[in-house]
Amino acid sequence: MLLKNGYSKADFAKKIDLSKAMTIQITNGDRCPSPKIAKRIAEVLNVEWDDIFVIEKPNNTAS
Repeated sequence: MLLKNGYSKADFAKKIDLSKAMTIQITNGDRCPSPKIAKRIAEVLNVEWDDIFVIEKPNNTAS
């Protein structure tokens, strides 16, 4: 989606006002964005929030 909109990960990080490292972690699926960041991402990509994000219930199993 970034490429389709003409962004490198570094350019996208600047556009959403987030560090490059955090942006890479989010785009790679290693971290989840806060609701505020998720909203900015959807706005910049010009998509609906639900088109790119899913809310999942955490798995709270005891070890």
